[in-house]
Amino acid sequence: MITKHLSDFDIQQWVLDKTNCDENIIEHIHECEHCKTKAEAYQLLFSEIKEQPKPAFDFNLSEIILPQISPAQPAFQRNGLMKLIIASFAIAAIGIASYLYKIQFNIFYKKYILDITSSISKGVMYLLLTSAFTLLIFQSIALYKKYQRKIDDLNFY
Repeated sequence: MITKHLSDFDIQQWVLDKTNCDENIIEHIHECEHCKTKAEAYQLLFSEIKEQPKPAFDFNLSEIILPQISPAQPAFQRNGLMKLIIASFAIAAIGIASYLYKIQFNIFYKKYILDITSSISKGVMYLLLTSAFTLLIFQSIALYKKYQRKIDDLNFY
């Protein structure tokens, strides 16, 4: 049995949902006139709130607002098309250059690139590859987290 009066929260909980209240709260409200009076006042207040009409506009808001809104054009179409054009030109330029200068490219590759890679020790090469792979992993994780944040922002409900 509770010896002091109940808090407003406990009384409101009893008024709103008697089945989930503590037995001591229910017993106290039945025996204490002060708390019973407060509970009846809350019941009256809550019933009056439920009886109030729901607020509503006396006009159709969508008819007023929707004509003023122009449909947004996705920005990625324009930017995506420009990126596609630039990438196509770059690939075409590389392809044409490698086709026209195939012999010179092979000579350059054999003469300079193979010499550079063969002069580096295996330990340094493994260190460079490990560093590049580690950076690639961290960049991938950061990109995924950024993507996940944007998806979470979209799923706000």
